[in-house]
Formats: sequence, C-alpha cells, structure tokens
Amino acid sequence: MFTNKITAVKSILLFLVIGIVFSYCTPLQTPFIESKDAYFGLTPPGLTPEVFAPGIVSDSTWVEHCQIAVSPKGDEIYWSAWTADYKTEDGEKNTEQIFYSKFDNGVWTKPKRAEFIENNPYGLNGGPVFSPDGNRLFFYQVKSPWVKSNMYTYYVEKNNGKWGDEPILLNESYNSGEQNYSPIFTKNGIAYKNLRGKISKYTFNKNNFTLIDSIGIYKGFRQAWNFYMSPNEDYVIFADKQDEGYGDVDLYISFKTNDENWEFPINLGPEINTELRDRFPIVSPDGKYLFFMRHTKTQDFFWVSTEIFDELKKNDG
Repeated sequence: MFTNKITAVKSILLFLVIGIVFSYCTPLQTPFIESKDAYFGLTPPGLTPEVFAPGIVSDSTWVEHCQIAVSPKGDEIYWSAWTADYKTEDGEKNTEQIFYSKFDNGVWTKPKRAEFIENNPYGLNGGPVFSPDGNRLFFYQVKSPWVKSNMYTYYVEKNNGKWGDEPILLNESYNSGEQNYSPIFTKNGIAYKNLRGKISKYTFNKNNFTLIDSIGIYKGFRQAWNFYMSPNEDYVIFADKQDEGYGDVDLYISFKTNDENWEFPINLGPEINTELRDRFPIVSPDGKYLFFMRHTKTQDFFWVSTEIFDELKKNDG
C-alpha cells in the first residue's frame, strides 16, 4: 500500500515537471494585432503623422470621410469614403459608402464595398465602429433622398464569421437627435455620442442603449462631429475651431483630473493640426496609434504614435 502511494506521488510530480517544461518550451502565440502583418504590414509611424495605407485606404480615387475602424483583433479594417463609383439614383451626385479589407489566408484582401449596405445604394453610409467584443459593427445611414435629420445609427451582427446582410436600427433612446453618429464605446458598458455639440452618455446592454447623462468637457469648447473617448474614460479627443488654432478645425485632447473633472483642452500641435481641417479622431484597439482625417484634396486618413499624448501631458504639466 505504502509503495503504491509513493509511486502515485512520483507519477504526479513527473506530470507536473513535464507540464512546466512544456509551458516554457512552447512559444506563446502573438496576438495578430501585435504581429508584423497588422495594419497591412506597414511600418508604424512615430511622432510625426503619416498618411495611412496610401493606395489601399487613403486612395486618390475616392474621398475618405469619418473615422476609420480597426477590429479588436486587428484583422479587419473598415472605413467610409465619397465615391463616384456609386451615384445617387439620378446619377448626379457621388455617395458615401463603407469599404473594408480583412486578413484572410495570410494576406489582406483588396478593398471592397461592404455587403451589408446593399440596402442603401443611393444614400449615405459611414462612420463604422466595432463593438468592444468585435461581434457588432455600428454605422450611420441616410436614406435617399438625403435629409440630415434622417441620419440614424444601425448595426450588423457577426455569426459564424460572417456579417449579417440586413442592418438593424438602434433603439429610439439612441436615435433621438438630428444627426446620430456612431457610438464611442468604453469599458463597463458605457457608450458616448456627440449630440449637437454636447456629449451624451449611455449604458448599453447588447443592443439597447439608455441615456443616463449629458456632459460638457470644458466651457468655451464645443465637440464638433464625432470624437473619441478613451476606454478608461481618462481622456477625450475632439475637433473644434478656436481663435488660437492653426487655421481651420483642430484636434484637442483633454485629460480627466483626479476629481473627475476635465482639464483645459490642449491643442495637439502643429504636427497634427494644420491650416487644413483635421477631425474624426480614433485610437486603435491596442492603444498605440491615433488615426484622424485631414482635409487634403482627397481627405486622407493619417496615423501617429499615441506617445505624442505623453509628450503633450508632460509639456503641459
């Protein structure tokens, strides 16, 4: 009996040793968003903004618009652009359409128009945003003929790796304003939306959004168009036009204080802000890059390292 117990203990110890050795010898799989193939395999930018994915996303054949959307895993990228390839029903105007590329079978696919906006070929489709878990994609639509007050937020769900074909309208609590931009998700079931220059705060459970508050960032500053709230809600980036700016609309960042107020907004500086209009900020899911749109001739997307935030905060302090 005693011998059997010793044998059993030895066997357990042997399995433990083998398990530990195996865990040390087996290489950990790098998340895709941290791999060399992420972001189309491009060399990441430093503290100077660079055009993002020229010839792929920032292309001269269309005019990019709104924020870019990178999936939480980093293997799908969506954006919207005004394009002459899809005209209004009368053939007179260009329309805004959503395009995407995804990493499939070891390569990024060629940009393609999203299948789930087939229901609105003559209208506006823009502002794509992923849910925190990556299983929903939110965006706005304006049905033809265009009326700004008819700008509503929709979403599609992913099942078995494929997005649904029919956009689903968000509940009335969210689609309550004249221009309903896509939500900005943070942690702990909180989402934000720009509503006529003020920030609306919602709780969300699956697809139901409940308005709980309306907040201001700093007196004298207005949040124009869509903005970005960090996942921890410790800083916000928004577009505004101020007298001390660089010419047109500039991007500003405001950090939250220890007493839950917002500090005086800091202009992101001449590297990011120009005499052109700079707006639609969004930070990548890994927190490493700030994306924004600049009104060049074809309204290009730019990206820059978020280390610039640390520099701004240090210089401001």
